[in-house]
Parts: sequence; C-alpha cells; structure tokens
Amino acid sequence: MNPSAKGDRRLALVTFLSFALGMAVALAIVFLWRARAGNLPPLGVAMALAVCPPFILSPVVAATPEAGFALVLGVGTILLANGFLYAGVAAGIYAVVTLVKNTHSPRRHGGHRED
Repeated sequence: MNPSAKGDRRLALVTFLSFALGMAVALAIVFLWRARAGNLPPLGVAMALAVCPPFILSPVVAATPEAGFALVLGVGTILLANGFLYAGVAAGIYAVVTLVKNTHSPRRHGGHRED
C-alpha cells in the first residue's frame, strides 16, 4: 500500500471518529439540558460550553414559540456544529503531528540523525 494512501485512510478515520465523538458529546449535553427543563446550574452551563461551544444556541432554542420545529433545527445545528468542530480540531492536530513526525523522521535524514 502506498504510504500516502495509508495516511489518507488514517486521516479519514481520525476525522470520522472525532466527528462521531463530537456529535455524541453534544447529544449527551442536549439530553441533560432537556431533562432538566432547560435549567442547568451556572457551573453546568460553563462545563457544557467548554466541551460543546455550539451549546451557546440553547437559549435561542428554548425561547422560540414554535417549539417542535425550532427544537429540531436548534438541536440539529448544535449536533452538527459540534461534530464539525471536533473533526476540524482533530484534523488540525493530525496535520501538526504528521508534520512533526515527518520532520524528525530518520528516513528524511538519510538513515541517521546528527545531534
């Protein structure tokens, strides 16, 4: 297998798993928020915003008169936004790690490194 194709497959896997993790975290937070009827303590809101920044949209969702449709749109937006946020951060970290790893690779220095 071509080393470039192997790296592409790793990147796709990391991105997909991070996207799924981001959506799962957002879903857990939204379920917790709905279970408490939208009344999370201030520390809970701060922790939710730390792991799910799109949760900032939750007051907008709670304040709309057409609850059903707005809830679906709002929660869907929060889920997708957090998934894409996690995937983007993971892709960026993957790129930096790959760059650093390739920079310090013995293959790049002809099989040996001079310190």
